[in-house]
Amino acid sequence: MNSIDLSVIIPVFNAENDLMELFESLKNQKNLFYEVIAINDGSTDQSQIILEKIAQIDKRWVLISQPHRGVSVARNQGIARARGRWIAFTDSDDWLAPQAFETWVQQAEKGDLDCLVGNGFRFKLNPQKPTETLLYRQPWGKILTGREWIIQSVHKNEWPHYVFLQLVKRAFLIKNQLRFIPNMLHEDILWTTELAEVAQRMGFCAEPLYGYRINPESITQSTSIERLAHRAISYLNIIEKLLNKAEAVKQDKAFHQALLKQAHRETRHFLGLMRKKLPPSQLRTQLAKKFTSLGLRTAVFKGICHPDEFWHALRINFLWHIMRSGIAAFLDKHQANSVLFTRPDA
Repeated sequence: MNSIDLSVIIPVFNAENDLMELFESLKNQKNLFYEVIAINDGSTDQSQIILEKIAQIDKRWVLISQPHRGVSVARNQGIARARGRWIAFTDSDDWLAPQAFETWVQQAEKGDLDCLVGNGFRFKLNPQKPTETLLYRQPWGKILTGREWIIQSVHKNEWPHYVFLQLVKRAFLIKNQLRFIPNMLHEDILWTTELAEVAQRMGFCAEPLYGYRINPESITQSTSIERLAHRAISYLNIIEKLLNKAEAVKQDKAFHQALLKQAHRETRHFLGLMRKKLPPSQLRTQLAKKFTSLGLRTAVFKGICHPDEFWHALRINFLWHIMRSGIAAFLDKHQANSVLFTRPDA
């Protein structure tokens, strides 16, 4: 019989300032036999040295080192190495309340769940001083199929893709061969979609037990053109895959509609990134052409059921026409925004 209750998987990249605080919060987890699998993803700071010191102190820590290949590859390494009945994913700069994993595992086992979605809070420097709770509109106290969860969450405009709030049965991951897609940012969106599509029993814990650190140096806050381009390309892949998934499940009308609606929402993120972060350039023109070549200009009109969504689809097509032709480089930014992106009064 497997005696390890939980495997905690932690990708680590240049986290020297926060690792010890995470270590202390994990050390305070009680009434569980758990292992921690920390994957040093090519850190260039003192993270490896700190991890080695932690492993000397706490033999439950298993260290894996790899060249810098990204969080998806690191998490996949952790899944392959894990031995626990349950798997949790923790970010290297975050924090957990002392009863977090005990509470999650007890609820998951009591409900015979495939996956439990927990709750958390944001904090800046001190986890004892949270800024806001992460989730509010989840089906607390219920057990749903993953598809039911997606439909309900998209309808309520709160579909959390937070991998760090997921406790997943390892046997379920193995059976369904779930893995993260390498070299993709915002990879948690597609991971959560694939997981929920096949999950038969999902439960939800309302108590905010996971502390998510607001980090101004995170990848999503980077202003590097290379990083921004990577994010934009990832959004294109996500939108395309959500639309393809929706097409493949057309017989399940409610699930089909939810996936279309979520793909539509992801175009908003892509649009915001292109408008606000990427300046007029050959790169932006190429991304706009890629959007067109994938057939996404017409695809964003699928599944529309609200006037605001139709207006957004029109805005996208205006924007891509401008960006694709390169006209944006010659337009005054304020004028372009006021003419093309301000919804007229009803």
